[in-house]
Amino acid sequence: MPDKMIFYLGPRGSFSHEVAEALGQEVKPERSISAIFQKVVETDQRGVVPIENSIEGPVNETLDGLFIHDDVYITRSIDFPIEIFLASKAEIKNIERVYSHPHAIAEAREFLEKMDNIEVISTVSTSEAADLASRDDKGAALCSKRAATEYELKHMVKIDPETPNITRFIVISRERNTDGSRHSIISIIPDEPGSLYDLIGVFSDRRINMNMIYSRPLRNNIWKYYFYIEFSGKFDVSLMESLKDRSIKLFYKGSFDPVQYKSQ
Repeated sequence: MPDKMIFYLGPRGSFSHEVAEALGQEVKPERSISAIFQKVVETDQRGVVPIENSIEGPVNETLDGLFIHDDVYITRSIDFPIEIFLASKAEIKNIERVYSHPHAIAEAREFLEKMDNIEVISTVSTSEAADLASRDDKGAALCSKRAATEYELKHMVKIDPETPNITRFIVISRERNTDGSRHSIISIIPDEPGSLYDLIGVFSDRRINMNMIYSRPLRNNIWKYYFYIEFSGKFDVSLMESLKDRSIKLFYKGSFDPVQYKSQ
């Protein structure tokens, strides 16, 4: 495996591909987000995965990957503006099927509702959707302009969302980094009244801004959950100790400085 390999959600032409290439390293596609986590563990290389979308919220597969792999950490965070196109080999009026990732489908929901008798098919990524559309004479993809070009989908219509669409991508690695203005943790708390209040009260008491919090189910424990939390400020060992005291388990998942994507 070459040095500085970075894995991304493929196939080629995905938004993840663009972010990975911007990091200036050799890149390789993987079939799923879970597969990227596994490659990072097996090879000690890095991966790029989406963690959150400004319209559709968290990417659950990424959160679960961070939970399952306690030796994988976040080292970078990149905000990537998303532009979605309906693209096909056929003229738009002749389309019968539309392929795309569920987040892109959700963004284009109003546009799709105006199209008569359209079958909508979910895919793992928008670039996979472009690939499928390139082999379907009556199919189209919701994908990036780059993917449409790579898969020779010449008929394109831009989908204009009502609100800005930004996906936040993270770089994951087995390298544990404590430098940065933003930090991430995962906590499992007692199933009793006030336990979440006690946990987030630690941030309030210290005047620390909690940037995001999401809950996800513990698959081996029905109706129990873990919490993924990001917060700002200086990494502080005493803070982590206070959070640990209020958790059944606490996992530190890395520190980073959020940045905006700059096109090449």
